[in-house]
Order: sequence, then C-alpha cells, then structure tokens
Amino acid sequence: MLIFLKLFKEILVKEIKKIFLKKVNFLKIIIFISLVFILFILLLSLTFCKNFSNSSPFDLISNPSNDNLSSTNKTTSSIEDRQLFFKLKNSQKEKNPLSNINIRKSIFYAIDRERIIKELYGDFNDVLNSLFCDNSYFYNPFWQQYPYNIEKAKEFLNKAGYNNENPLYLTIVATNNSPSRIKIENIIKDNLNQIGIKLWIDNMSPDELYINNLKNGNFELGLWSIYTFNANDLNSYFNSVKIPVNETETNKNCNNFYWYKNDEVDTLLKKIENASNINEQKKYTDNIQEIVSENAIILPLFSRLFATAYNNKINNFEISSIDGNFFKNIENWSLKKDSNSNLNDKQFEITVGMANEPDTLNPFLEESTSINYINSLILRGLWSIQDDSSYKPELALDDNQINSLSQRQQNIKQINLKNDIYWQDGSPIVASDVKATIDAIKNDKSITKFRNDFDKIDKIEIINDKELLVYFKENIPDWKKLFLIIFPQKDLNKNKLSNLYLYDIFGCGPYKLKEWKRGEYITLTLNSNYYGKKPLVSNIKIIFNNNETLLINSLKKGDLDILALPIDPEIFNEIKNNKKLDLILKQGNLLEQLAICLKTK
Repeated sequence: MLIFLKLFKEILVKEIKKIFLKKVNFLKIIIFISLVFILFILLLSLTFCKNFSNSSPFDLISNPSNDNLSSTNKTTSSIEDRQLFFKLKNSQKEKNPLSNINIRKSIFYAIDRERIIKELYGDFNDVLNSLFCDNSYFYNPFWQQYPYNIEKAKEFLNKAGYNNENPLYLTIVATNNSPSRIKIENIIKDNLNQIGIKLWIDNMSPDELYINNLKNGNFELGLWSIYTFNANDLNSYFNSVKIPVNETETNKNCNNFYWYKNDEVDTLLKKIENASNINEQKKYTDNIQEIVSENAIILPLFSRLFATAYNNKINNFEISSIDGNFFKNIENWSLKKDSNSNLNDKQFEITVGMANEPDTLNPFLEESTSINYINSLILRGLWSIQDDSSYKPELALDDNQINSLSQRQQNIKQINLKNDIYWQDGSPIVASDVKATIDAIKNDKSITKFRNDFDKIDKIEIINDKELLVYFKENIPDWKKLFLIIFPQKDLNKNKLSNLYLYDIFGCGPYKLKEWKRGEYITLTLNSNYYGKKPLVSNIKIIFNNNETLLINSLKKGDLDILALPIDPEIFNEIKNNKKLDLILKQGNLLEQLAICLKTK
C-alpha cells in the first residue's frame, strides 16, 4: 500500500507540473481531480488502519455503539463483557493482589454498608461491627474503624499502585438463589468501581459454591453467612488448622475458607477452649476480633433478623436471638388491663400461626424452627442456653463441677439434680433418667446431632437419685450442651430413641401435648406437674399453613395472636400501622459477611 501511494504521488506531481506549465484539455483536468480524490481516500484509509491497530481495550469500553458494554468512560465504568474482563484480569502482573493489606482495607473503606442496610431492611436493621450480634455478650464493635470513606479507600488503593487510570480486577462469588446477596453484590460492585476496582459477579448453586469454590479457596471475594453464638464458634473459622485442606476424620468443621493464618489468633483460640469461665473467654474473644479486624479479611455486614408480630394486649413479650423463639419467656406473659379486666393476672388462651408443620416431634430426628419452638414448651434439660451463650440451670443445681478433682481427673464432671422436679405424669426426675438418655443417644448411631461430642463421653456413674458423675475421654469446653434435653428411663428401656416421640412427646416443661391434628393444628395445655413458675397462658393452639399471605391476613384480622414474619420492610410498616398489633425485631447469631480469600493463587 505504501509503495503504491509513493508511485501515485510521483505521477500526480508530474501531472500538476503539466497543468501549470502547458495547456491541457478539459478531459485531463477531470482525470486529475479524480486522481486527487482517490489519493485522499487512500490516505484516509491508511490512517484509520494505523489508529485502529494501536487502540487499547479501554477504547472499546468507551465505544457507545458496543451493546455489551454499558460504560462511556474508560476510567470509571464497569465491564460487562466476560471475555474482555478476564482478558484484562489475566494481564495483571500481580496474581495475588489480596495478599496486600492496603488493597483489603481499601475495599472495606469503599463499601457503603449503610446503603446495603437501607436497601435491604429500610430502617429496621443496623450495620454490624463485630463478629457477634449486638445483644451478644461477646459483642465488641472493632469494625467501626471501617466507615464508608471513598477518599480513604482511594488512598489505600493508591498505596498498592492501583487507581481509576490503572484499575484492579477482582471477582466475587455467592449463591445464585439469594436476591438479597445479588443486591449486595451490585452495591459492592458500584462502590468499588468508584475507586478503581472492577468487579465481576460470578454466582452459582449452593453446592457448587461450597464444593468447587469455598472449600478449595477458588475465589477472591465472597458472600455467605457464618454462625457465631459462643466464643468457641470462632475456632472453625479462624484457626489455621481449620483451613479446608487440613480436614480429616478427626479434624472436622474446617470452615476457615479465608485461608487465614495467624499464630497469635491460634494461641488465643486455644485459650478460649481451656478457659474456666465466660469472662475469661470474652477477654480472648475481644483480642481475636481486634486482630482479625485489623488484618481485614472479613467485613461484617449485618446480623440476620428475627421478626414477630403479636397482639399488643400481651405484656412482657420477648423473642430469642438464638432462633427467634417467641415462646422464650412465656412464663412472664400477662394481659394488659382493659375495661373487662381489673387484674393483669387473668388466665388467657392464644392462637399462633406457623408456616411449617414439623414431620415429627422427636428433637433428635428433625431440626426446624417449628419443632424447636413447640418442644421448648414441652421439654426441659439440665440446663438451657441463654441469649448471651451462658447456661441457666433448669433441672440441675448451679454448681456442677467437682473443683476438688486433681488435674489428672479434670475430665470428670459432677451433676446434682434439683429436688421436687417431676415428669408430666407426676413421677420424679432422677439421675437414672439422665444416664438413660445419654446412653440411648450414644447407642443410636442414626442420631447425628453433637455425635462427636456424645462419643467423647466414656461413662456415667450414678451416685444416688440426685447425683451422678460424667467421665469424658477428653476435654469438651462446651459439655453442658449435651444435656439440654432428657427423657424418662421407662420409655428408653423399651425402645430405640429414634423410634420414639414421632407424633407424641413426653416431657417436663410448662406444657404438654393435648392434640395434633396433622396438616391443621397442634394444641398444648398446661402441665400441672411443672416444677417452675406456671404461665398465665392456659392453652395454646398452633395453626399450620404454608401460605404466609393467608397467615398475615389472619393476624391482621385478629384470628391469630402471634406470627413470625418474613423479613420485609413493607410488611413491617403495615404491622406498625395496625393499632392492635406490635412488632418485635431481634438480631440473630447468623452473620452476613464479605469474605476475602488469602489462598495463594
């Protein structure tokens, strides 16, 4: 092309000289003008080809005619073309950018967590700045150091060598069945785009996310929930031995998907395991939260909410942050005074709505909200877990550990039962009932709940009807959780535990089962042999209907007194505007987080 243009140029020069030095006819002038025009077109084409060959991918991003790209500015736009995004990402020199703490901190400062809360919950939730919900004993807001601050985010990103002119390309993963997480991802994508981080959203099924990505460390940023109720829960998330690659038959629950390694944190986690009391655990837990927040590997977003609407004639209504149980303190309920009642200690009945009916009432065969709520009224154990993760004595006396045992015998625990405790038929609760329950669980391998810890019980020795010793094969810090439910020996002697209590249940709580009409309702009535404070609620009818809209309408009409609600700000506002109903919200122990993976890629 260049040789041709050079030759054409020489011919053209000669022709121009002829035109000006001698007379020419009109036809020659026309031919000359045509040649000049052709030369102009060729030169223009050559220039375009040269410019196109030197263009960058960012010029394609800014091309408004490209339907796959939504941006018009190469420095602030997001990239919507997968092939282009990963071409740019793979061309980055730094293959492990998240190992740089400046980048991690820039991400945390760039995310507008207040906006996330506002779009998901309206005014009904708050940003979480701890690894525990705000009503937990272990709550400490160390993540307050990461407020939404675009300028600070840019400052940290610049330290790492990235900005709007030299963007960083990262990916984020989550499940594809969660509209709320998809909304969160898009907010984060928009936030990071402002500082010079281009984010690609790559969602998948829960199984694929866990097996192919989280478990193998095949992600950069991720959204999922973690459960943090007591101090020991931190171990599976942040202990270096709990990185998934270390999982074995004896080392289970390896949920350190961050691939986080910190010797000081590992030491503190061991101290929590051996701590003698909850105050000591809190000290170590605070230290861990401070270190992890400074290392910037997890950004708490919010706690999942429990929401319940109830007839506002009921006094002292509460719900649990453990599971949202609205029967938490039914023993303290009363009716507000009105024109028909001069006293607030009058007995009354309630009707409750539930969306899901349990398949069985055996607590070791099914784990669901409905069965947990119902059985909390019927069953009791030696202790019950409180919202602050402490244990409240129920059938057991307060001081249960033998402090006089030698160090060699520290895995032996003494349990002393209260006097005047009875089953619902009036028979006394004795030490043999406790032993029979634990033996039944250990012998029934189909029961998986706390299986590993139950298997660590070596034997139980009965001293008398009210005293027994429990011998453990090794130390179990949270051993009281194994005694939250007990059943009578007379039932367990004849039957396998997993064959019992399928459609009936026998206990020692404030209520007993009166009737279960499957597919419709359950009714409970007061247990006259209950050892504790008798509730004023004499009868409870629980209606099952999987149509939540119908249940909500029944609540508004007054046909129901209590109903757990889906998390929906619009429904919350409707309840608040109903003069006969009150709304109660509580943060639970399920924490939504943005996670960063530190595995070397």
